[in-house]
Amino acid sequence: MIKKILIIGSGPSALSACIKLLKEKNIQIYLLDGKDSMNIENSGCIYSSTHEESQSRYKKLFKNNLDNSFKTTYKNAPKPSLQFGGYSTVWGGAINILENDYEEYWSVIKEDINSLIPNFENILEISSNSDKYLQYQTQELPIVKREKKLLERLKKINNQKLSFDFSSIAMSTKIDKNICQECGEYTWSCRPYSAWSSHSLIKKLVDTKKIIYLQNTSVYKIEENHTDNTCAIYTDKHKKYDLEFNKIFVGAGAIGSSKIVLNSFEDISKIEIHTNDLISVPSINLSKKDTKLHTFTDLYIKYKDNKSNLFSQYYGYSENLLKLSENAVPLVKYIKGLLKPLLRYSGGIFLYLDQENSSSFVIEKEMGQLVIKKGHEPKKRNLFPSISTFFLILLKARIICLPFGKWRKYGTSNHFGAQFSFSNETEKRNKLNIQSDRKGRIKKMKNVHFIDSSVLPVLAPGPITFIVMLNAYRITQEAISETKI
Repeated sequence: MIKKILIIGSGPSALSACIKLLKEKNIQIYLLDGKDSMNIENSGCIYSSTHEESQSRYKKLFKNNLDNSFKTTYKNAPKPSLQFGGYSTVWGGAINILENDYEEYWSVIKEDINSLIPNFENILEISSNSDKYLQYQTQELPIVKREKKLLERLKKINNQKLSFDFSSIAMSTKIDKNICQECGEYTWSCRPYSAWSSHSLIKKLVDTKKIIYLQNTSVYKIEENHTDNTCAIYTDKHKKYDLEFNKIFVGAGAIGSSKIVLNSFEDISKIEIHTNDLISVPSINLSKKDTKLHTFTDLYIKYKDNKSNLFSQYYGYSENLLKLSENAVPLVKYIKGLLKPLLRYSGGIFLYLDQENSSSFVIEKEMGQLVIKKGHEPKKRNLFPSISTFFLILLKARIICLPFGKWRKYGTSNHFGAQFSFSNETEKRNKLNIQSDRKGRIKKMKNVHFIDSSVLPVLAPGPITFIVMLNAYRITQEAISETKI
């Protein structure tokens, strides 16, 4: 008998579920994400004046690419992405594996997670100079002398709380030395989909008919029939879809998955989503200037003391990175001509805070509508000593952090999840959250499994794409083994 399996979402977790399910027999895989997959742009230089309307990494966060069905009570409240491939089309390229500091949250599952890495060797073109990825990486990410010197200086600092490494980026194309004639950057870097995303891989599965794409279909709620062990979806409050499924894997992203849960359960009226706050800090690297020809992060620099666990992504200066900054920080547009000689020594630091020291946001039912509100806010004075010490350590490495940064809170860092955590410790800290089991199931659900960042046991700072993919693969594997599909 053929079993019908539905995957909700088109991001990295959905791709992981597809990878595992395609190895099984006697199943039919359906996928929906609420939008048509055909509208995908993949050519042209995103920095060219003739290509200004392209869906660059930054422009994919514009309002018309987000789900605006939510009511919000604060500016720039996060919303689900309507891009095919989800937020991975913006941030999916940054890669990190499970940090030792967070293994305790994963209990015995940490061994299962690490053992799954080889399943993705042909899926991710991991570009890195890090020793962590020697057996998996397929190419090196170009690092200029300026950043190499910075790494050398960091190595000379004797501080057990500090750690650092080359960054690791998954690319959608091969890295070479070809230069774009329009922007002067590497051609592999300036294309709309240069960074890895799940969109092209899932689209290929759709085009080759390995999965069935339910085009322009979205999910309002899910119902389970425990008598015949089937699952039904509703496309609005009262409209049931004509197909029923034996299992559903939900990878709609933290907010999208929360929306489905709030609509599916009458007794759940509020969900709090954890975040990693982001402090974006401009910096000056007092090294001889050098020419960087891509806009991706160069180094990961981490600092951990007894009060916080900080993860930073360091970006050296490049001409086109400055252009991206003009969109994010309009002031740059007016001062860049005046300060250009200085800007060549500049860079930027994305400093992510751990979950314990970050804000949160809440999605709440209110008069028949879902409303996104501010949640918990950490006390800044508790973080000040750790951040100040970190900046002083960077100063020893001749990096000056300027006091013009921006603190992105309440999910505006676009880094959130862990609201359905299977970690007992998280549940003790936050009575509002709904706990899941290790197979991503909440409450009395039997054949509905959440596989995105919603069910991470803890939201570790730094890139989470790869960790989410590994966990999604694990959940899918355990779910199908249990039911002998």
